[in-house]
Amino acid sequence: MNSLNFGYSLKNIPKSTNKDYLIRIINMTEKFLIRARWKAFFYLNPDCKPTNKDTFGFKSSKPTPHIKELDHFETEIYNLLTNIRFESFTNQLQTKMRNNVKDIKNDDKLLVKADKTTNFYKLSTSQYRELIEQNITKDYKKAPPDLAKSITTKDITIAKSLNLDTRIEVLAQKEAFITLKDHKPNFNNKPSCRLINPTKSNIGVISKQLLDNINTKLLQHIKVNIWKNSYSVINWFENIKNKSSKSFITFDICNFYPSITEDLLHKALSFASHFTNIPTEHQEIILHSKKSILISNGEQWTKKHDSNFDVTMGSYDGAETCQLIGIYLLNLLTTEMNIECNLGLYRDDGLIVCEGTPRHIEQNKKQICNFFRKFNLSITIEANKKIVNFLDVTFNLTNQSYKPYTKPGNTILYVHKQSDHPPAVLKNIPENINKRLSSLSSNEEEFNTTIQPYQEALSNSGYDYKLKYNPTPKPNNNNKNRNRNILWYNPPFSSTVKTKIGKKFLQIIDKCFPPSNQLSKIFNRKTIKISYSCMPNMKNIIDGSNHHKLKTTHTPTTATKLNDKQCNCKQPSHCPLNGKCLYKDVIYQATVTRHDNNSSHSYIGLCSTTFKTRFNNHKASFLHADKANSTQLSRHIWNLKDTNTKFSLKWNILKICKSYSNLTNRCNLCNYEKYIILKHPELSSLNRRNELSTTCRHKHKFLLAHVTDAS
Repeated sequence: MNSLNFGYSLKNIPKSTNKDYLIRIINMTEKFLIRARWKAFFYLNPDCKPTNKDTFGFKSSKPTPHIKELDHFETEIYNLLTNIRFESFTNQLQTKMRNNVKDIKNDDKLLVKADKTTNFYKLSTSQYRELIEQNITKDYKKAPPDLAKSITTKDITIAKSLNLDTRIEVLAQKEAFITLKDHKPNFNNKPSCRLINPTKSNIGVISKQLLDNINTKLLQHIKVNIWKNSYSVINWFENIKNKSSKSFITFDICNFYPSITEDLLHKALSFASHFTNIPTEHQEIILHSKKSILISNGEQWTKKHDSNFDVTMGSYDGAETCQLIGIYLLNLLTTEMNIECNLGLYRDDGLIVCEGTPRHIEQNKKQICNFFRKFNLSITIEANKKIVNFLDVTFNLTNQSYKPYTKPGNTILYVHKQSDHPPAVLKNIPENINKRLSSLSSNEEEFNTTIQPYQEALSNSGYDYKLKYNPTPKPNNNNKNRNRNILWYNPPFSSTVKTKIGKKFLQIIDKCFPPSNQLSKIFNRKTIKISYSCMPNMKNIIDGSNHHKLKTTHTPTTATKLNDKQCNCKQPSHCPLNGKCLYKDVIYQATVTRHDNNSSHSYIGLCSTTFKTRFNNHKASFLHADKANSTQLSRHIWNLKDTNTKFSLKWNILKICKSYSNLTNRCNLCNYEKYIILKHPELSSLNRRNELSTTCRHKHKFLLAHVTDAS
């Protein structure tokens, strides 16, 4: 197993192609214009107030209304995108990343990330599948064929009860993957892995918010230490009195997420119900969100010993579930076990400080082990420690200090100054690093003893910045900021873009919404803000390359998934696409040529069905006058027919690409059509320019409301 370290952070962003940038900015602009239309609609129609129901963050699937008051604004935005200009841009890091990307794509091996270090390991697809199969079969068994259908059926029931079935998508069956635990002993001879299951029901989003509310109310009644970050642990440590006379006990709950059983969660919810009201339907949602399946090579797997109940790594409500279990366990540990210690928990990592003789502390250690064993939770535990490494901090009871900590073998890497990040992000990186290291240091002396590797990493990343101890004062939580209704525009940043997108966008706001405009109250520089987003980084590129290699080895079909039969026309010579009318997921062009002056107009359309199906719909709109306004193409055809102008019609395919999938949450079909209309107007003279703000119609078939067969 060959180790690979790129020598730079995989958060670095390589230079993107002009086409990729334009497709991304079209997508981000579409999202912004949709939000702007809805905001204008409710402002102009105060009687049509938005629903007061709790949507849990799920967005409406309704098509956006056309707002004529925004036509001028949308035209200006379209012109801005049309006139984007590019320039050449390169540097030493960009050249290195470009070469690395070429090597990654040309190599048939996968790059598998280490779990807690910056290393990558080259594996063949067969080696990878063997490792993932070993980790799956250890805890999982083949699932019944109707398991996914039963989960989806229950999803539909819950979504309908909350009136959210038109907003929530069906379960996305994503392939499980692994990361390598190269920090474990004997890794080279017996590699251990962390199995990640990304298949998760969207009901988990609802469960996450319900559990968060339960945990918040629970912590108001029960005084236990459930830490959320390093700073809360530091605050706990600073409040310990007589530190030098005490000792640490540290423990780690092994495989905490998958070790949580349905019975343990029931007990935790029952315990929480004594302090806050938890309706039966809420408990049902929380428990159902743990019903999961694991997908590997297209096959369904489920847990061996606990039906299909599973708290998976990466699940929407996994952290909140662990927090609830943690509150329950800590409360029992401090009350029933009568352990006189100051203890706390961060997910699966626990830290305890005790006062007493080494023998007394060892007795506490045994009690703790026995306590967790009752819940079938195994732990690793160490006692009588004066110095411990917890999260990213080293705590010292002897000299009452703390300082930053990094795991052995982990290389410190920061985003390079030559990365294609927005300048504001790169400018703030050194200051934020200095601020964090200062916050993790108890005094200047501890700061100075630990900053050398961080300073070297910062210098290697191209920053001319001297780290200096500068503790920030604790924030005043009494200051209350008023929530503002801000509409954000997040165009991607690229150093290859010569056009000043942000400046021109704000000028458009001033131009289209002067004080005299009726929408100026909701659309102005105070209510519309711009913040650059980022293009894909190196990690995204590696993940995409791995996915492509695994997919092509698993299913040796073409990416377009063409039908075996490409044409079913009775007379192949009359096929509108020369024998390709059964192609799916296509962007097509129709060219109408007048016979009187040989002038031509073109129309661009798309279809996720076969082209033949879409072609028949077009034919119907050409024949029936009541369908004349179906498309811009049919309008043009009827205008020619009304003037008795003879014409000819030619069809051809411009692009084949995938329509929307809930696996990627992206519709390449819609995005590429908008790109062609924007960048090649000569190919789409009949298309309207406001198609940038139309929503993707291909999402609808994935909504629970439109699932007729839950399989």
